[in-house]
Amino acid sequence: MSDQPLVSIIIPTYNRAHLIGETLDSVVAQTYENWECIIVDDGSSDNTDEVVGEYVQTDSRFKYYHRPEEHLPGGNGARNYGFKMSQGEYIQWFDSDDLMVADKLELKVKAMLDNEVDFVVSKWKYFNPPKGVKSYDSKFSAKDVNFESFTTTYISWLTNDFMVKNTIAEKLCYNENLKSGQEYNYIAKMLLVTNNLYVLDKVLVNRSYSEDSIGVKRRKKKEVYLITTFDNSWITFKEIYPLSNYNKKFGQKLLLNSIRAYLEVKEIKKPSYFFMEIIKFYKARSIYFLLALISSRVLKKYNFFYKQLKYS
Repeated sequence: MSDQPLVSIIIPTYNRAHLIGETLDSVVAQTYENWECIIVDDGSSDNTDEVVGEYVQTDSRFKYYHRPEEHLPGGNGARNYGFKMSQGEYIQWFDSDDLMVADKLELKVKAMLDNEVDFVVSKWKYFNPPKGVKSYDSKFSAKDVNFESFTTTYISWLTNDFMVKNTIAEKLCYNENLKSGQEYNYIAKMLLVTNNLYVLDKVLVNRSYSEDSIGVKRRKKKEVYLITTFDNSWITFKEIYPLSNYNKKFGQKLLLNSIRAYLEVKEIKKPSYFFMEIIKFYKARSIYFLLALISSRVLKKYNFFYKQLKYS
């Protein structure tokens, strides 16, 4: 297999000892064999060391680390450290509770080589969906994908769904201050570097639905959802809006997300320069934000003034 590119699979994990074995089994079952699997523990208190240790002992392609303190706690810090330790030509991010279809790596590598692209995107489905929950089916072609279409329209994919060249990934990093929404942030930055991609119209990830996942918990509680939406949108706005050459659609989407959350939840602490950024972006129209803020605090209503910003 030495004549084939090495794929680095990078998996952050936290207290998933009861699940990660199936994930690693799906890695072992890959038809493409030239891979290394880097698992980075984010401070688990269960028996993750024991479970993962068995795989490390039986297959030298598995490598196990603990996130060092130089990286912030959370999956993003673990991912960034895992990338530092990787040696592959291609990078496949993956989660510790999901499953790879057996030919996932084989098809991705073939698509990368045959089409001479920087990254490949495929599809996913839940293997255990509860009633009423469906896979997100975002149909698009490679020609539809660019920075603006990904960040402001329906086009979307998840962390597990793309394989990227190491030479592209080394120009990027996961924002370690984000607690959710990391793929949106990371992929937005990637699309500022390249949109040379191939879309593989095939389900290659069987995703686990869990009531304990960060995303599900976040969506169930409106206040938590709004607070995290504010944090994610504001952090991404401050980091990427300048890098995007001040793309107006992108900037407005993130500012509106932040503004709406701020109007809804009094407990959100206003970050430095929040009002100033709104004034810089909307100029004279920023008066509508001030009116919306007053109206939300006094009358518990703000939609009329908010819409003046939304449709400006």
